[in-house]
Order: sequence, then C-alpha cells, then structure tokens
Amino acid sequence: MLVTSLLLTQLALAGSPASQAASATPTAPAPAVAAPAPAPEGIYQWEDAEFVAQAQRDLEQLQRYATGLRGLQEQIRKNLALYNQKQDIPYTPEQKQALLSTWAAFFDYFASTEVIRQRYWDFVKVPALTQPTKHGWGFLLTHGALTTILAHGLTYAELTNGRKQLEVLLDEPSPDYGIPERAFAQFKEKVIHVSTATQLFTGDGYREPLQPVLSKVGALKFRLTPWVLEEMKANSKVARGKLLKRGPSFFTMAAKDIVQDNTLRAIFPVQKSVAEWMGDTRVKRIGKPLISREQVMKVLEKMEPGDIMVARQNWYLSNIGLPGFWPHAELYVGTADTLDGYFEGDAEVKAWLSTLPGQPKTLGEYLGRLFPAKWAQYRGTDEHGDAIRIIESISEGVSFTGPEHGMRVDYLGVMRPRLSKKEKAQAIVRAFTYQGRPYDFNFDFFSDSTLVCTELVYKSYAPSKEMKGVRVELVDVAGRRTLPANELVKLFDQEYDTPNRQLDFVAFLDGREDKAGAIEEDVLTFRQTYRRMKWDIAQK
Repeated sequence: MLVTSLLLTQLALAGSPASQAASATPTAPAPAVAAPAPAPEGIYQWEDAEFVAQAQRDLEQLQRYATGLRGLQEQIRKNLALYNQKQDIPYTPEQKQALLSTWAAFFDYFASTEVIRQRYWDFVKVPALTQPTKHGWGFLLTHGALTTILAHGLTYAELTNGRKQLEVLLDEPSPDYGIPERAFAQFKEKVIHVSTATQLFTGDGYREPLQPVLSKVGALKFRLTPWVLEEMKANSKVARGKLLKRGPSFFTMAAKDIVQDNTLRAIFPVQKSVAEWMGDTRVKRIGKPLISREQVMKVLEKMEPGDIMVARQNWYLSNIGLPGFWPHAELYVGTADTLDGYFEGDAEVKAWLSTLPGQPKTLGEYLGRLFPAKWAQYRGTDEHGDAIRIIESISEGVSFTGPEHGMRVDYLGVMRPRLSKKEKAQAIVRAFTYQGRPYDFNFDFFSDSTLVCTELVYKSYAPSKEMKGVRVELVDVAGRRTLPANELVKLFDQEYDTPNRQLDFVAFLDGREDKAGAIEEDVLTFRQTYRRMKWDIAQK
C-alpha cells in the first residue's frame, strides 16, 4: 500500500494524463522530490541548433545501447540453465567468468544509458511554452533512457532475485572487469526504487500530451524519433509488468519515504562522485580533455611508427559493452615524411620492398601505389591543421586522425611492439587495408567487414607465416570472443621484465580530474591501470 499511495501521490503532483491533454501546453512531469527549480545548466544553455544536433547524436547512441542490451538478454536466454542452477552447487571458474563478463557488459550499458538520462534530466526546468525545442527533445532522451534502463534492469534483477550465490558473486569487486564492490546491490536498489518507478509512470503519462510540441519543433521528422517513441512504449510495458508481478519483493529494500530520498537524480551512485558527474559535467568538459596539447607534442617526440596506443576519455567512452578501464586502442603511423625516414636504410625492409610489384623504394611509395586515394588522404591534414599520424577505428569507421583527436584525451598509454621494422611496416600496410571500413558495434572479431578499435590493432599485428606479430588471447565477454583494450595493458603487465615480453613501455599520461589536467607517470603506475574501475572517475 505504501508503494501504491506514493505512486498515486506523485502522479497527482505531476498532473494526470487527462488534465495534461486538456491543456493547450503540456506541463512537464514534476521531479519526484518537490524543490525550487533553478535555471538549468549545461546542455540547456546551448543554442537550439547545437542542442538538437547533440540530442540526435545521443539518440543514435541510445539506440546502440538498447540494441546491445537486447543482445545480452538473448545471450542470457541461451544460457538460462546457468542462472537457474541450484544455488548449493558452486559455480565453476568458467561459469563465474561467463556470469561476471555478462554482468560487466550489462552494467556498462546501464551506466552509459544513465549518462544520457542525466544529461537531459533538466528538461523539466525548461518550459514547453517558451523553449519547446529543448523541452521536447529533452523529454525524448530522458524518458527514452529511463524506460530502457528499467525494462532491462528489472528483467536482469528478476533473473537474479533470491539466488544468493549469484548475487554474492556479482557483488564482489572485479577489477579485471572494471566493477567495484557492491555495484550490483546498489544498482538493484536504485533500479527497483519507488522513485524510479514513479518517474516511469509520470513520464508515460506525459508522452502523449507532448506530441503536439514534438510535432511543432520538427522532432517527429527525425528518423529515430518514431523508434524511441515505440521503444518507450515497449520498454514501459515490460517494466510495468515486472513491477506489478514482483512489486512487493522488489520494493522490500526501498520502503523509505520518497521525500527523504536525496539520491533520486542518479540511478547508479556506485561511487561518491558518480551522482555528480552523471549530470552536466560531461557537457562542461566537451573539447577540454585533461591532456594538454603541449603534453601530446612531448610524447610525440618519443614515438615511432607502429606504436600501439591505449586511450580513455572519462565522459565519452567507446566500446560500451566491453569491460575495463581502457576502452580504446589506436595504431600510430607517424606523418608521411617521418614514416619513410623511419624505415629508410633498414636492410630487411629494403629486401622486402624489392619483392613487391614495381619494386618500390620506400614504404610510402608502396602505400601510394597500393592505396592511391588513401595515401593522398593520409598525406593531408586534419581539421586542426595537424598532419595525419594515426589509424583508429571510431564510430565513424576505421579512420585517419591527427594528435588532437587520437591523443588529446584524459588518459594515454603508449607501448612499442618488440618487432623488426619490417614487421611494423607490414602491420601498417594491413592497417591501411582496413581503413574506411565501418565500425563494428557487434564486436565480432571473426568478420573483417567491420572493425572495432582493438580489432584493428589485433589484426594489424596478427601472427602469420610472414610475421611473428603480437600474440594476445581473445577473451569471452557475454558469450562473444573479443578483445577489450584493457587486455593489451594486462598483457604488458604480465609479460613485463620477462625475456619474451612482446611490448615495451614508451609513455603514460595519467589524468587528474581534481586538477583538471594530466601528469606523466612511470611504467609501474601504467602496469596497474588495467585494474582500475572503469566508471571510477576519481582516480588517485
């Protein structure tokens, strides 16, 4: 009865669907905790055109996250016996790995979706009458993200409910997967909390009355708007069904008065600082990475063609769905001029080039003949006027980028394969072959038609008859054989200071959020970074 009365009270505060529909201008659903509404900050201070462009990009991200979550649900259905296993039978190490990797991927998608929800939360402070564009788009992103989180979160929570061994396993800290202690318990408590259920009901009631506003500002014409509206309905149906079916047991730990809940805004308070950064901090940091241009230039002086980089941005993560602190990997090639200078004079490279069609004198000449359009593009500059130096797979596909894009991040590590110049040259040729192919949002390492970032590095240096290469084992993540960038640093750490090590240390720039900058750290610090929690943005 407590849950029911609280829901009804909040629905009344927000305004019933009927009363909203009768109004010429819909009234936004009120936050569950009544409070003065100060002027919104962050993204709501942008101009409308800039705001809409970002909202559309975030809607594309939301669709990817929803697709990823559905894929994980399908994987669970295939392995349902593992979740239904009698809890007095201990899990094997292989079973634990499967369960943890799936939970890590779920958590990653949940937290990433929550970032979107938090970014647009303040739409309730933007009047539909005076700022209909921001109000309408803000609702689409906020409620679209919320319904996605609740539908999949409640489904996952129901799967684990009452299974003591499983819940203990998921609650343990898992550094290799980037999951902190009690992450599952705190996630479960928040996703099942009466306040988030209230947000679901009030948002659902506001969806139809807002249609005229969405039409007026042109939001209904965007190709993904019909998708997100249908997604809201489908996800809400699932979430409501779970709440009605399991409400009493779900809300056992959430029977506190909603008015006293001061963590309403954030669903994922895994660390003290998470609730703070999930709001507008990301927006404030756009274009302001912790690593400075001067630091990048200094690191470039140490680098050589063929170096492998790992990179991280706290507020704009790639590889959502893969575990670990390091989300991104890149291949450094150097400028077109330094490329030839590095390989010139090497006897093995010269002998290898002499066996190729046309007997090119330099690697650049060979790349120009083999990939004329790509080589011409590589010899150009980026949008910042810098020479192209990097090949990386990003959401736009396998791309040529410069240091501002590939290295001006929050954390940057550089490793050097212990290979001959000939093998590095061959790896670069392979990378050029992949340039232009789409990004692999399915992380399928057995397909060459699309590539994720680590896949580009992995396949460029894959061992073969002609190349010793870099041997790194793929890992299972939620039923997929793949390679998180974290595994490259883990490999470096495990082989460090051994005769057969495959990678050498070049540089590490370690971000410091509290100081709004980065510092150069040593190899010992870098070795342990793969054990950092992925969503801990308060690194010490």
